[in-house]
Amino acid sequence: MLDLAFNNFAIYRKYGVGVFKKVIQKALEELEVRGKRIELSINLVGEGKIKALNKKYLGKNGATDVLSFPLDKKVSVKTAKGGIIALGDIFICLPMAKRDALKEGMGLSSKLALLAVHGLLHLLGYDHEKSKKERDKMFRSQKKILSKISF
Repeated sequence: MLDLAFNNFAIYRKYGVGVFKKVIQKALEELEVRGKRIELSINLVGEGKIKALNKKYLGKNGATDVLSFPLDKKVSVKTAKGGIIALGDIFICLPMAKRDALKEGMGLSSKLALLAVHGLLHLLGYDHEKSKKERDKMFRSQKKILSKISF
């Protein structure tokens, strides 16, 4: 079961919780996370907010498309027993996602799905900056999940 908190702090209001719930549920299925009660939040924000979060928590002075903040870096979703598994928070910069989608020739729904899946994988412990092996593993999983999602 998925408990998804959704906040849209951006000006563009077309996207709501339904789109993201569908994407995250499909991702969890593909990652074989079943029979668990998963909790996380997705927040759509503007460039100012994502830049401030990036600076404050990662020491990087600039906007980015997605940030993930896991609640517990040691949690293993597959081995966790019962209860609620609180993964953490995903922040997606909507203006940047819109620009990147246009530049990459993809629809905004597809771009938001990609960013949500990317953020979820980070919450689950994947880290493409750790090593080439980890990068390949993360992007293979991301590609596999996204191939199962249609808009």
